[in-house]
Amino acid sequence: MEFRTVVTSGREVLRVGAERGNTRSALDWLEPGRWKISMVALDSYVTEHLRDKSFGTSIERFVFCFEIADFELWAGFFQASSEYTSYRPKKRELWSVGQLRWSDVKDLAIIDQLRVLQDAVLTAVRRVGTRPRKPRDFDYNGFAAALELILSQAPVERLAATPAL
Repeated sequence: MEFRTVVTSGREVLRVGAERGNTRSALDWLEPGRWKISMVALDSYVTEHLRDKSFGTSIERFVFCFEIADFELWAGFFQASSEYTSYRPKKRELWSVGQLRWSDVKDLAIIDQLRVLQDAVLTAVRRVGTRPRKPRDFDYNGFAAALELILSQAPVERLAATPAL
C-alpha cells in the first residue's frame, strides 16, 4: 500500500522550508506561525510502514488531499471540496480530502500539528465508508487503524521540515 499527499493551501499559509524561491514578500516571513511538518517526509514514512500491508485488492494507493487555509478568506472555494472522496478503480486509488484551518494550527508545536494532521487523515479515510461508490474489497477501518498506529508512533524529528535559509 502506498500513501501520498496532495497539498492545496491558501496564500496565508507559511511552511518551514518554503522561505526561498517563492512570490512571498520578505515581510510575510516576519509573521508568526509556520506549518512545521514536511509532507514529503510524512509520505515516505507512512508508505515505508505500509509497504508490506494489504487492506484488500481494490486499493493500492491512498491519496490524502490535504487542504490548509483560513477558509473564511476564500469565499467558499475550499467548502466545495471539504467532503470530497473519489474511488478510481482503473488506477486502484482512493482520494479523500482532509482539512485544517490555518489559524488553528499555525502556532502549534510540531507534535501538536502532527496530532491534528493525524485526525484529518483519519477523518478522510473513515469518510470512505459513508460513500455510495466505494471499493468493494477495501478494509478502510483496518487501514484507518494502521494509520493511527503509524502516525501516533511517528518520530517528530523525522517529519520536521528543514528551513531553506
